[in-house]
Amino acid sequence: MTTMNLADTIIMFVGFYFLISTAMMKVHGRVNRMLISKKYDPQKARDLPGFISCMYLPNLVIGFVTMAVGAAHFVVADILGKEDIGIYIYMAYVILFVIYAFGLARAQKKYLSPS
Repeated sequence: MTTMNLADTIIMFVGFYFLISTAMMKVHGRVNRMLISKKYDPQKARDLPGFISCMYLPNLVIGFVTMAVGAAHFVVADILGKEDIGIYIYMAYVILFVIYAFGLARAQKKYLSPS
């Protein structure tokens, strides 16, 4: 197993963890600390159910995309031998994740800021 295979496997597990955390967030109404900045306290949140509703679909999407990126990079770079395409996959993912992070920050400010 090469280093990139290990990285792809870890990326797929992170995507799976995102999906599990999102499902637990929806079912139990508690937000995983992975999704919240340290400056926000879920106990003092203005509208925690609103935050969960707002971020449920984006979290599912980023979880599935993260798993797909790990799998796609493994297939493209390791099996097909097209390392340059694998780099483009990661670049596109970073752009998508930055967009997600800005949306997450906006949702935190809107729903989790104390009244």
